Amino acid sequence: MNENFDEFDKYVQQYDLNEKMIEYKYNHSYRVVHQAEEICRSLNLDTVERDLASNIALLHDIARFRQWTKYKTFNDRESFDHGEEGVKILFDEGEIENYIIDKDDYEVVKKAIYYHNKFDLNYDELTEREKLHCNIVRDADKVDILYAFSTNRLLELNEDDSEINPKIKEDFFEHKETLNKEIISKNDKIVSMFALCFDLNYDYSKERVYNEDYLGKMLASLKNKKLFKPYVDEVKKYLKGEIKNVR
Repeated sequence: MNENFDEFDKYVQQYDLNEKMIEYKYNHSYRVVHQAEEICRSLNLDTVERDLASNIALLHDIARFRQWTKYKTFNDRESFDHGEEGVKILFDEGEIENYIIDKDDYEVVKKAIYYHNKFDLNYDELTEREKLHCNIVRDADKVDILYAFSTNRLLELNEDDSEINPKIKEDFFEHKETLNKEIISKNDKIVSMFALCFDLNYDYSKERVYNEDYLGKMLASLKNKKLFKPYVDEVKKYLKGEIKNVR
């Protein structure tokens, strides 16, 4: 993995690491590697699968550096789909060839990066191994996103004076993730962050989010606690019912 870490660092050096959001995405990539490794350990996966999961996690957001540099946003609706662009950078532009990854695993890498940011997976077109690695990187990504927002240092939750979109509220309390097209306001965006928890696949991920109280920390940083507390409480209740190791 060290050679691949060095190659990733070399790739990122072409961007301005003095920009806060470029630095954030660089560090996020390595934190997602760590979370993917922890998920693999919890699943007792062998070294081959752990290394593949780590490589996918390392490269999952490779398009974010281009996206921020060109558009100054991570909003895919305002720029490009960063999962699709990541596949383009790695496979159409040949960046993948700079990494030590078995060519027989290229299709798994391609599918996992393409699907890591999608609303759901097209299970009909995925093998069992592709599903596994899609789910690992999706969980690892979500766990770190929630961590980042919970610190109130890495990413900030921005509120407004709006009520929550009724469709988002309805979906939330049915334990569904939020479709991007339903997000109208800053407050909708915050609730959509909470709803990421409903798409976590593995016990490790659910335990991490619950035991570290990421949502409680997010709530503590918000001004309108009365508006958001029922959503946080619902997620905590959901996670507590899902996991085995509650502290």
